[in-house]
Amino acid sequence: MLQRFMSYLQVDRTFLVLVFIFGYFLVISNRVKAGMVSWYTFTPEGPVSQFIAALFIFTLLRFWLSRPAPGTGQQFRWHHYAKTILAALLCYLAFSNGTGFLIALAFDNVARNFNPQTLLLSNLSYLADMVIYAGIYLAYTHSKQVETYRGQLADYQQQLAQLKIQQLKAQLNPHFVFNSLNTLDELIATDPNHASQYLHDFSELYRISLHNTEQQLVPLTQELEFAKRYFQLLQTRLGAGYQLIIEAKDTDLYLLPPFSLQLLLENALQHNQASPTKPLPIRVCLGDELVISHPLQLRSQAQSGHGIGLQNLTKQFLFLTGKGVSIEQTQNSFSVTLPLINRSLYA
Repeated sequence: MLQRFMSYLQVDRTFLVLVFIFGYFLVISNRVKAGMVSWYTFTPEGPVSQFIAALFIFTLLRFWLSRPAPGTGQQFRWHHYAKTILAALLCYLAFSNGTGFLIALAFDNVARNFNPQTLLLSNLSYLADMVIYAGIYLAYTHSKQVETYRGQLADYQQQLAQLKIQQLKAQLNPHFVFNSLNTLDELIATDPNHASQYLHDFSELYRISLHNTEQQLVPLTQELEFAKRYFQLLQTRLGAGYQLIIEAKDTDLYLLPPFSLQLLLENALQHNQASPTKPLPIRVCLGDELVISHPLQLRSQAQSGHGIGLQNLTKQFLFLTGKGVSIEQTQNSFSVTLPLINRSLYA
């Protein structure tokens, strides 16, 4: 029960112990300042009551912090914090005054406990509690968020560096170059016009590849163009049984990590077979998200892979959008759904 409560508040035992100790010394300090120096100064009922009030404040703050923020960015976050504190304060004042009124009513002390002067002093005390404990809690949670963000950033930079190395290796992959040049040699002898187009696509592919290697995000339009050129080269070598079908509009509105589609096309071609009588249509559909899907036509001896590319891609999307890459496989089909990154957020 306690573990679930701490999980909800996103705190640990050490934090709660330190809050209790802080509240204990705060109560003792207030009693000493009020001239109450005796054995009663150190009794625990005041600190326990203060600790319960702190936990209630933390719960209110967590409840309002978990409400969706109306946007992204630094200014929206601070607006969200301000609204959270105000909402939590109003709830805390309402609960504290309501509870105090019921207790006073039960003991017939309403007139003494709820006269204007007493009511003002008690609410100032509630306000001070809110400011102190809200400040402690928000500072703690914000430091945890910063720590998490730094960890994600370090992990992302590591994955990005690893991905760049893989991309450079892929660009200089001797098998890909060797196969492409062999195909070009055959086309020169059999279909010179097609050979010229093939060479143009080959050079353009590498030009774009060298440019995109230095980018964190590229326009979806550019990524689709790269994917088309890449697929055309492979289709020339593997045959027309492999088909790329793109159903996308308003592609200029979105961004993707570079080589996202190339990686997914590679996976599809690596693990699936096709023929003119049984083609493999690979569909790229743009809706609320970008979906890449194809039938499952597994090779009898499919090349094995470790899924590192998909893992890196998923981590990049988690860092950039807060959403993961969705992979769905059925008996007859395979699909990957990529979250869309709105270009306006990176203007």
